[in-house]
Amino acid sequence: MSKVESFQMEIPQLGRTRTVWVYLPTGYKKRGQPYPVIYMHDGQNIFYDHLTAYGTAWHVDQTMEKIQQLTGMSAIVVGVECNPERRLSEYSPWKTSLPLKDFARENRGGEGEQYADFFANTLKAEIDSKYNTDPSRLATAVIGSSMGGLISLYIGLKYQPLYETMGLFSPFTPFNASAVRKFLKATPQILPQHALVYCGGKESISVSDKTMEKASIELYNQLSARQVVTELLFNSDMVHNERAWDIYFRKFAYDFLARYNFQKQ
Repeated sequence: MSKVESFQMEIPQLGRTRTVWVYLPTGYKKRGQPYPVIYMHDGQNIFYDHLTAYGTAWHVDQTMEKIQQLTGMSAIVVGVECNPERRLSEYSPWKTSLPLKDFARENRGGEGEQYADFFANTLKAEIDSKYNTDPSRLATAVIGSSMGGLISLYIGLKYQPLYETMGLFSPFTPFNASAVRKFLKATPQILPQHALVYCGGKESISVSDKTMEKASIELYNQLSARQVVTELLFNSDMVHNERAWDIYFRKFAYDFLARYNFQKQ
């Protein structure tokens, strides 16, 4: 049987401590064939409904079990807990360009560089030392939703030698669209990558507000211009929540594992 275990981990770059959840697939062995790893943000939302803010999780463990049952492919999944009072700050390297009155003073962005350093270096090193992982970039993916999608973009591109695949679900690049554009322009594409950009059609503030859709199309075009193999998906009936991200996580995980297993042959 698969299992989910957890441990506490310090974020030395920020002087904070978080829970880290780790999904281990059925048949996991500490030695032998190593496992690819999918790294995720908002870890409290990915496995258990009772831990989420809105009552519905991604149910990543159930999805991974189904993929393994149907295809034999499996992976370790790592999820890092967020602090709601610091989430926006930790998930953006830049202060927001949106009206400051909409955000608490300590939650306006700017700590994403330190969080990314923790995520890409400290966390990955810890997971690779604790578990039977394939540490290669082809075996490593980063995925997040909303602000988690924004920081996944930053981490994936800044640390290309570590991550081949990015899952950018409802990425909230409008948090500071100008800074994102500057980052993309200033960060060279040095290695091949794959990305899945997803957005729901009902994520905007109103029917006439298509900010998220426009931002997703812009991001798709930006990544494609960098020669990142990018897929753009919309669902007109989906809102901004874990129920939608759960559905498209299935595709993301399957595609990542299929590509990984094909490359190993």
